[in-house]
Order: sequence, then C-alpha cells, then structure tokens
Amino acid sequence: MPRITAPTVAEHRSRRRDELIQAATEELLESGVDAVTLARVGKRIGLARSSVYEYFNSATDLLAEIALGSFAEWTGEIERALAGSATASERLDGYIFTSLRLVAEGKHDVADALGGTRLPDYHRREVIELHVALMSPLRDAVDQMGVENPSLMVELIQGLVEAGSRRIARGDDYVRVARATISLVHSGLTPATGIDTAESAVSGTLAAAH
Repeated sequence: MPRITAPTVAEHRSRRRDELIQAATEELLESGVDAVTLARVGKRIGLARSSVYEYFNSATDLLAEIALGSFAEWTGEIERALAGSATASERLDGYIFTSLRLVAEGKHDVADALGGTRLPDYHRREVIELHVALMSPLRDAVDQMGVENPSLMVELIQGLVEAGSRRIARGDDYVRVARATISLVHSGLTPATGIDTAESAVSGTLAAAH
C-alpha cells in the first residue's frame, strides 16, 4: 500500500493529484505537448504509470487539467486587478495592462505550449466556458462605454492584445507595449452617439507605471 504523506487519505490524494499536474506542466514547458505521457509524468514524482491511472485516465485528461488551471489562474488575476476600477474606461485599461503583464511574467507560456491540442468534448466545453469568463471584463467594459458595434470592438481589442503579447515575447517592454495598445484602443473607440473620435486617454495609474 502506498505511503500516506498527509493527515488523511483524501488530503494525500489531493496533494498527489496537484503534484502530478505540476509535474505535467513542467514536462509540457520543457519538452512540449507530446512529452506529456502518464509514464513520464509519474516518473517525475516517483510514481509508476499504473498508479498515475488512479488519478487520470489519460494524458489528454491531464493536459485538460493544465489548460483549465491556467485559464482559472489568468481569470483570477484579471478579476483581482480590476477590483478597484471605478469606471468602464479604467476596467478596459486594466484588462489590457494586466493581460500584457501576465504575458511578460510567463503566465501565457502554458497556453502557448498547449497550442492546438485537441481535447475531448466534455473538456472542450469547460475550456470554452472559462474563455468566455476570461473575456467578460473586456466585453462588459466596452458595452458600458457605449461604443458603436461593441462585439466587433471586443474582437479588435483582443487582437491588439494578442499582437502586443507577441511583441513582449520577442523582448519588448510590457509597460511600453501596454501604453501604446491602450492609447491606440482609446483613439479608435467611437461612441454610439456619433462623435467621430473618442477621447484618447490612458488611466493615471497606468501612465504612472514604470
């Protein structure tokens, strides 16, 4: 019988499961998605493949847990960063700034490593739900700003964030990229009232950064 390393069996299993997810994440980042097998992951923490099956049915299930955990962590970071924002404009700026900061901190590396990994339908639905939740602060901010064609604007803004992420991955300073992105976004937001251009502004907290 395996040695219990926690006060209860349930805690032991929870801890072991977390260790497997962490080991799989390390394997993913070091060697790529094809290297994440139950045998290799188990070996990292001293478990036989047969024991790993007690926690995960397949490597795909393990990869799905990594993806879900990554989305949940990212969403939590965004929510905490926007908690003190008083206006829709501040929330928009905060969403952009925080997203790019997280890229600079390496928090997007897992998503990049997972790439186009195909997940079972039941996991894919969970990932889609988390992606919707992740985008909610951006959609809500744009809706509240009363701009024309908000759904289009959300997609375009997210496209700019992704372009900024690529620049950061190539070595650009994330604060400089965030400021440029925020300025560009504000200059392109047209209120539904028909005003030709929106006021171009960067939140004071962001302008003071760096």
